[in-house]
Amino acid sequence: MSTVLVRFREKGSREEFRPGLASGDAVADISDRYPTIAAFLSENAGGWDPGMQLPGAKNLHRKDVSLGPPIDSGRMIFAVGANYRQHAEEAGLGVPKTPVIFFKPYPSLVGPDQPITIPSVSSKLDYEGEMAVMIGKDARNVSRADAPAYVAAVTIVNDTTARDLQWVDLGKNRIVDWFCSKALDQSSPIGPNLTSMRAIHDLHKLHIKTTLNDRVMQDADTGLMVFDTWQLIEFISAHATLRAGDVIATGTPFGVGGFREIFLKAGDVVRVELERVGALENVVVNA
Repeated sequence: MSTVLVRFREKGSREEFRPGLASGDAVADISDRYPTIAAFLSENAGGWDPGMQLPGAKNLHRKDVSLGPPIDSGRMIFAVGANYRQHAEEAGLGVPKTPVIFFKPYPSLVGPDQPITIPSVSSKLDYEGEMAVMIGKDARNVSRADAPAYVAAVTIVNDTTARDLQWVDLGKNRIVDWFCSKALDQSSPIGPNLTSMRAIHDLHKLHIKTTLNDRVMQDADTGLMVFDTWQLIEFISAHATLRAGDVIATGTPFGVGGFREIFLKAGDVVRVELERVGALENVVVNA
């Protein structure tokens, strides 16, 4: 069974989430040696042995811990818009000629054991299941050919979007409001873990599926991206430094709810499954 990286805390605790190595029902506390995800990546920039163990680490049972977002609070999520052709078409957009990048702030994130919160300012929150990668070492002006050496791990992001806050009029133009539609507190799940790149055979041959209350909503393959992961790293790193521990959410495939007037409501269960990584499942609550 593969050893994955998580951030956890004991159930009922209000302390900060800390790094752990999870395998089966066991979670090993590695925070004494690696107080942050970035510290762990400093020794495992290209991924880690999927069978990795840390002798002497305190083990806890999965039922006794809660998992949080597997990303340090000081790191960034770079997200990509309209990166699957069919999704761009369902949104009424043209396929972009260059990647469209926006950001997810840390307060917008929740882990697999935390609920998606519908904010009081929106009544049309939509799901978007995505494959995401974590950068293993600082990247600046990285070529597409060199990009694979900069990825340490793979995870899942549910890049929820408030469709009723997504567009604003600016003079004669209609533009996307990334802040109001994408940065809402405690709305976007990430996790359930970080899976080592050494356990992934091909990033662009992974099955991804999103279900809403057990109904399949999205069912696709990561090979359908307009810009693959290596192109995204090349593009982003040409404009801004990617730091170890930053995440790139690579875009969502066809089948989001908003263009079918299907929006999240309290009591819903959203599940995003990614081959070789696992499943990110969250309940939905009102703020």
